[in-house]
Amino acid sequence: MSAIVWNESLELGLPQIDEQHRRLVDRYNELAAAYRRREPDAELARRLGVLLDCTAAHFASEEALMAELDYEGLDEHREEHQDLLQRVGRFQVVLAEGRQTITLPVLQYLQHWLLGHMRGADGEFGKAARRLAAHALVAQPV
Repeated sequence: MSAIVWNESLELGLPQIDEQHRRLVDRYNELAAAYRRREPDAELARRLGVLLDCTAAHFASEEALMAELDYEGLDEHREEHQDLLQRVGRFQVVLAEGRQTITLPVLQYLQHWLLGHMRGADGEFGKAARRLAAHALVAQPV
């Protein structure tokens, strides 16, 4: 499992969100590196928990910004967020019960979801946010 390398294609041009995305990539990379080092399941589960906590905090922040900007795609975006949190939350339960371990397909799913969401739905939001912000500046009375 290769690490995610941060590059310009992942940037939205929204400093707060870009910084949060960098942290998510870092947390994912830490989990993947621990997996490659064959760290114990308990440590992998802990790292997954850290990634999930960071993800939930980011989602809340991103959704608040969307609401503030009256972003029309908020509901659909929120559904994508909730779907991931529910899936990973269910996985955490079976992980804690010892019925499953973190495997390469799990890491691949997380990587695919993270990159796909940042480039797709978040990319669309970034474009809309810049457009909405520019419109708000133009609409301001002098």
